[in-house]
Amino acid sequence: MNSNKAAINKENKINLEKLLSSLHRDHQQSLELCWVIREGIRQNVDSERIKKYANWYYINELEPHFEIEKEYIFPILGMENEMVKKVLTQHRRLKKHFTKEIEVEKALSRIEEELEVLIRYEEKNIFQAIKKNISSFEISLNDSFLEKQDHQEWNDVFWQ
Repeated sequence: MNSNKAAINKENKINLEKLLSSLHRDHQQSLELCWVIREGIRQNVDSERIKKYANWYYINELEPHFEIEKEYIFPILGMENEMVKKVLTQHRRLKKHFTKEIEVEKALSRIEEELEVLIRYEEKNIFQAIKKNISSFEISLNDSFLEKQDHQEWNDVFWQ
């Protein structure tokens, strides 16, 4: 019986590491989005071009990422956990900025700033707390879940 429990704990830790590694890669790509927005602004690229890319990125990358966190990550700490509540509030704020069609320059600036703060917070606080609490929570992953879905490439690389 104990060996069975140990095997489950080991599998949970492996699944958690796979999941966190995948989410970390997403975070790195989202930090690149922050850089792209800053670079576009620095190069005086039309804010509508930058916003179109940001919106595409949000729909294709961030929304699915947020859903994965809600389904697999946050329940480990509990949806009533203060850190989880803070992150979910930041998710809602970001969604407002991404869907805002007026004051585009202001929305882009807030996306760039708030997304970076969110990522740093999740990496430093949420992920570390989860690593401490994994033993009491079971994670089952389908390997296809961790593979990136093929997305259409963005052709307007204004930041280069």
